[in-house]
Amino acid sequence: MPNYISTYSDRWENLTLANNFMFCKIMESEPELCRELLELLLHIKIDHLEKPVGERTLQESISSKSVRFDVYTKDDNRIFDVEIQTVNKSNLPKRARYYQSIIDVSNLNTGMDYDELKDTYIIFICLNDLFGKGHPVYSFKNICEEDKSVNLNDGTYKVFFNASACDKIKSQEERAFFNFLTGKSADTNFTKRLSEKLLLARKNLEWRNQFMTFREQFKEELEEAKAEAREEAAKEGLAKGAAETKLHNALNALKMGLSPEQTSQITELPLEKVKELQSQI
Repeated sequence: MPNYISTYSDRWENLTLANNFMFCKIMESEPELCRELLELLLHIKIDHLEKPVGERTLQESISSKSVRFDVYTKDDNRIFDVEIQTVNKSNLPKRARYYQSIIDVSNLNTGMDYDELKDTYIIFICLNDLFGKGHPVYSFKNICEEDKSVNLNDGTYKVFFNASACDKIKSQEERAFFNFLTGKSADTNFTKRLSEKLLLARKNLEWRNQFMTFREQFKEELEEAKAEAREEAAKEGLAKGAAETKLHNALNALKMGLSPEQTSQITELPLEKVKELQSQI
């Protein structure tokens, strides 16, 4: 039987800020650091920030799916949700959409006007590239497709960061944060303060004990990672199968007397590949 106490104890001593539990605890206990982080990531000014709440749960109704926000906070006019995402999941855009809806419903009570809805920022700090385009950040807001100069101005923003491409970020302070997030040394005032809080957090016995009791959460993270790997493998398998089918169909077409050009057009294989197959018959 595995020694879970030893396993989780070792893991606790090696946690980085990229760990969901640790990130939530530090942001919740250090509102000023949370405010500075939001200003750094969003390039905005925040005069006053309400105390961040880690792992806050909201639910529209008993029958609806509940949401657990990693770090939820607000100022006078804006609401911020910051999510740490270590597993690259394809459902994040839909998840961001649902988070947005839950925030709106929970902040607009009976009798209130729609204009009273606060601007909201759904922020996913991902370790990998969700969209595969190599950008360090992907920012979304609603604009008119027919005229890009027309903004819906509904006050909703969704931002996905890609830590793996942080070297492309122009701001040295911002680059330093993502480098620290992924385990590199702290070399700016902000990251050095984060590093100090991280060291202190590891000595917090209450947090350590809470971490030890979250075995089911870690199992869930592991299952998510496994599911993601299975999904990728399935996609690769389908792609491989489709490619093999194309080759098989191309060979049959050539054997039936079709020209390489006709075969290429039918199977959507490159003409060069079809000619290579023809030379093997």
